[in-house]
Amino acid sequence: MSTSSIDFHHLVTGRDFTPETESKLADLLDAAISGTASAQVTADGIDKLCPRNEDAESFLWSLWSLFASVAKRIPLDDPRLQSLVEVLKALNAKKTGSVEIWGSQHELWADMPLFGAVMREEWNGSPEFDNKPDQATKIAQWLSLNSFAARLLGASVSSWTNFAIWELRGGLEEPLSTDEARDTHLITASEWITQAGQVLYNETKNSIELDSQATQALSPGSLIEGTKSGFNEERWNFWKKRLEELSADASAEAKKRAEKALEVIKSLEA
Repeated sequence: MSTSSIDFHHLVTGRDFTPETESKLADLLDAAISGTASAQVTADGIDKLCPRNEDAESFLWSLWSLFASVAKRIPLDDPRLQSLVEVLKALNAKKTGSVEIWGSQHELWADMPLFGAVMREEWNGSPEFDNKPDQATKIAQWLSLNSFAARLLGASVSSWTNFAIWELRGGLEEPLSTDEARDTHLITASEWITQAGQVLYNETKNSIELDSQATQALSPGSLIEGTKSGFNEERWNFWKKRLEELSADASAEAKKRAEKALEVIKSLEA
């Protein structure tokens, strides 16, 4: 497992932070990820840096973008990825006021304003499996980003079940063009179930009526057309079947992760 260092001072530059904030944020995250500072101490430090005025919007957008950038640079099974999640869990639990974002008041950390919007932009970076020189890097970053998002959903820091459905749809409900696409999507789909399976299963059991916008956004893929949008038992069972089917010819790594996800499903259904 790689434990390559992350240059936090490089990652914080070029964002909407003051030079002083850049330096403090870099030091805070470096200490948290290296294990020399607790998640709580790091969260307290970030909270103190966040403006409570019109500058909050640019600060938060840059902060969440920074977290995503850090997550993408941590290998999938590296414990530093969970350390990053622990910082966000500690932030999410803080009750230190509200801010106005896009004309509405939001609890600063309970609502994590703009985090979902930032992650939605990150979702545009899914690999295209075009055999370009940077493909391996893009795939590795996509795996880490999905694990990061799934861990946050599983920890109830976020409620972005839409990202889970989009990745499960892309990996399990659509034809896959190459073996590498199959293995990548099998790993990300498995990661969502492994890290956030309880949340996804609860959504499945409590299937709710969707408005027209959500119905379109959370629609099923071409391999399961006719199924209702959103979470439902037919879709859940299809995911389970596809994990079994795709893992039969998958790489050893993808097969191992799919088997782990299937164990989680079995436990949830017991």
